[in-house]
Amino acid sequence: MAKGKRAIRLIASTLLGFVFGVVCWLGTKYGALKTVDVDLAMALGIVFNRALIGFSIGISGLKNLNFLLHGVIIGLVVTLPMSIYPLLGKDILAFVLLELAGAVYGLLIELIVVKVFKAPIG
Repeated sequence: MAKGKRAIRLIASTLLGFVFGVVCWLGTKYGALKTVDVDLAMALGIVFNRALIGFSIGISGLKNLNFLLHGVIIGLVVTLPMSIYPLLGKDILAFVLLELAGAVYGLLIELIVVKVFKAPIG
């Protein structure tokens, strides 16, 4: 892939991750489930975790995977450190929901970067 496409892929995926992080934070804070009190540390953790998903997607060169599967795997792996904490407290539902959200955001980031920005893996 040309350097220009790589740069577009990295910038677009990171910015999308940041935007989805803000969406995720606001959904956690104001959403219907409102089961946790979102303080500044948690808000920053959520936003930067999603931005890290985007950045990881942008720098990854795993060409042998379907691009959607690539996004899901990156989302699951990058979200794992954040989702371990509730698992330690035996909150399996929170663990599953966090991992599911990471997978969905990874898929969406990859989908938008590949289809809208025309910047495939590689």
